[in-house]
Amino acid sequence: MASAETITRYHALDSWRGICACMVALFHFDVISHLSFMPLTRHGYLFVDFFFVLSGFVIASNYRSRLAEGFGAGRFIALRLGRIYPLHLVTLLLFIPIDAAKDGIGPNLLQAVVTNVLLLQGLGVNPQNWLNFASWSISAEFAAYVIFAAVVGRIGTGVWPWLLPIVAGPVVLATISPDGMNATYDYGIVRCLYGFALGVVCFDLRERFPVLRRRLAPSVETWLEAGSFMLVVFYVSVAGSSVILQVASPLVFSLVVLVFAREAGAVSRRLTVPSMLLIGTLTYSIYMLHPLVRAVVRAILMVIERLSHTELFVSYALSAGHEPTKVVSVSGSLWLGDLLQIAMLLLTVLLSVATYRFVEEPGRNWVRRLTDRRKAGAVRSAQPAFDT
Repeated sequence: MASAETITRYHALDSWRGICACMVALFHFDVISHLSFMPLTRHGYLFVDFFFVLSGFVIASNYRSRLAEGFGAGRFIALRLGRIYPLHLVTLLLFIPIDAAKDGIGPNLLQAVVTNVLLLQGLGVNPQNWLNFASWSISAEFAAYVIFAAVVGRIGTGVWPWLLPIVAGPVVLATISPDGMNATYDYGIVRCLYGFALGVVCFDLRERFPVLRRRLAPSVETWLEAGSFMLVVFYVSVAGSSVILQVASPLVFSLVVLVFAREAGAVSRRLTVPSMLLIGTLTYSIYMLHPLVRAVVRAILMVIERLSHTELFVSYALSAGHEPTKVVSVSGSLWLGDLLQIAMLLLTVLLSVATYRFVEEPGRNWVRRLTDRRKAGAVRSAQPAFDT
C-alpha cells in the first residue's frame, strides 16, 4: 500500500489552480478599474468551481483505491485537516478583531467564531458570511472529504453515488439558490459537491478509458490545451448573462481537468515553469489571504479618506444583479485602480510565501508525522508477542 507521502501531482493543473485563485482575488478586491470591468473578472467567482472539480479529481486519484483497501477514514480526514486547518485557524484569529471593530462584539461574532472553528460556516448554518468570507468553501470542501471517505468506505469505488449531486446540484443552484451559482454560506455545500462529484467522475473516466490518457501528436495536444484555455476565458466571460450557463461551468472545468491532466502540450509546458509552479504551490494561501489584504487595504483607505477629506469610495455594483456596495475609486482613475489591484495581488502573493513556509508546510508535516506515528504504533500493537 502506498504511503501518505506518495501523492500524484498534476503540475499543470496546480498552476491552473493558482491562476484561478488570482482571478478570485481580483474579483473580490472591489476596485473601480479596467480589470474589474473585464467580463472575465466580473464573473471571477466561477473560478472557485474549478477548485472543487480539481479537488474531487485529485482526491479520487490519490485516495480512492487506498480508502477502499483499508487506508482508514480517520487517517484520511486527519491528513486533510492538516492540509486546510492551520491556515484557516490563523486567518480566523486575524479576522476576529477586524469583525469586532467593524460590527462590535455580540452573538453574531460568537456564532461566527464557533461555526468557523468547527468548519460549519459553509453548510447553511449562518445567515451570512462572517469573518474570512472565503472560508465557506473550505468548510464545504471538508464536508466533501468526509462524504467521500464514507461513500468509498461503505459503498466502494463505483461512480453511481456521485451521479446524485451531479444531477441535483445544478437544479438546486438554478432554481432555489438566491444567488445562483454564486452560492456561498447557504447553498455552498451543494455547489461544492456538484463540482467535487464531477472531479471524481472525471478521474474514473480517465481510468476506465485509456484513450483519455493516451498522448496524441504534440501539435494536437497543444491545440487541445489552447482550445480549452480559450474556452474557459470565453465561457466565464459570458456566463454571467445566464443562470444556465453559470451552473454548467463545472462541466467546462471538467474538460479542462481531463485535457491538462495529460500534461502533453505546449501550454502545459508553459504552466510548469518555476514561476507558475510557485503560484500553484501558493494557491491555498493566496485564496485564504486575499480577503485579509482586502480588509486591511480598505481600512487604510478609509482612514486616508477621513483624514484627507478625499472621496476614495463610491457606491457601485461591480457585478450584475447585485446591490451597489462601497467600492474603491482612486481619484476616479481606472488606471490607478488597475495599479491598486495589481499591488494588492502582489502583496497577497508575497504574504502567501510566508504563510506557506511558516503555517501551511509545518502544519501539514506535523499532522503527517502524527498520523504516521499512530499507524506505526497500531502496527506494532497488532503484531503477536513471542517469549524469548
